[in-house]
Amino acid sequence: MKVTKKIRQKKNNNLSQIGNPKLKRTYYQNSSIRYSGKKQLQAGLILLSIPIFLYLISFIYHPYDIKVMNPIERFQGPSLQHWFGTDNYGRDVFTRAMSGLPLTIFISFGVNLIGCFFGALIGALSGYFGGIIDYIFSRFTDALLSIPMILMGLLFVAIFGDGIPQVIIALGIMFIHSYARVVRVGFLEYRQKNFIKRLKLLGASSNRIMFKYLLPLIKNRLLSAIALGFSNAILAESSLSFLGLGVPASKITWGRMLKDAQGFVFQGASAAVFPGILIVIMVLGSFLISHSFKLRAEEKML
Repeated sequence: MKVTKKIRQKKNNNLSQIGNPKLKRTYYQNSSIRYSGKKQLQAGLILLSIPIFLYLISFIYHPYDIKVMNPIERFQGPSLQHWFGTDNYGRDVFTRAMSGLPLTIFISFGVNLIGCFFGALIGALSGYFGGIIDYIFSRFTDALLSIPMILMGLLFVAIFGDGIPQVIIALGIMFIHSYARVVRVGFLEYRQKNFIKRLKLLGASSNRIMFKYLLPLIKNRLLSAIALGFSNAILAESSLSFLGLGVPASKITWGRMLKDAQGFVFQGASAAVFPGILIVIMVLGSFLISHSFKLRAEEKML
C-alpha cells in the first residue's frame, strides 16, 4: 500500500509539473522573449535610422531652397532631380520633409519630457505612499484620461494662440497619465518586498528608496513607455498640424505638409505620400523599440 501511494504521489507531482508552464518552460520562454526583444530593437533602430540618414544626406545634397517656388515644375513625381517629387508650388518635397524632421523630433522630445517628469513623480508618490495620496493622484490622472487630446489642443490654441510651446505643453499634460500609471503599478508591486522593508528599518529616506532603489527596478517598463510616448507624440503632433492647430503655418512639420497636400492629392500624390511614409516609419520604429523593452521587463518578471 505504501509503495502504491508513493507511486501515485510521484505521478501527481509529475503531472503538476507538466501542467505548470513556469516550471518546465521558463528557460525556453526567456530565450524566446530575449531573442524576440533583440530582433525588435534592431528593427526599430533600423527604421529610425532611415529618416536620420536621409536628413544627413540633405546637408550634402540640398540644391533647392524650401521657400523658393517654381511653377514650371509643379506636381512632379519622384525623379533624380526631385527625390520625393514637388508640391503645388513646385517646391522640392524632399528638402521640405527633411527640414521638418528636427521640429518633429523636438516637439516629441518636449512632450515626453513633460509627461515623463510629472507622470513619474505622480506615479512614484502615488504607488509608494498609497492612501489618500494615491486616491487624489489617481482621480487626477483619470480626469486627464477623460479629456480628448484634440479638445485639449483646441483649448490651448483658443487661450494662448498658435505656437510650438503651446503644442508641447498641451500634449505633455495629456501624456502625464500614461507615465504615472506605469510608475505607480511598478511601485505598488515592489514596495512590499522584504528588501524595501529592510531599507526602511535601516533608516533610508523615502526619496532615496523611491528614486535610487525602486525606480531602477522598473527602468525597462519606463523605457518602453518613453519609446511608445515618442511614437504617440509624433502621431498627436501630426494630427494637430493636419487640423491646422498649434504649429504656425510658417513652420514645416510632416503633419502640416499633409494638410497642405490634401487639396491637390490627385494631381501630386507624392507631396502627401512621402511625409505620410516618414510618419509611419518613425511611429513603427518607436513602437518596435517600445515593445522590445516591454519584452525585457516581462523576461525579468518570469
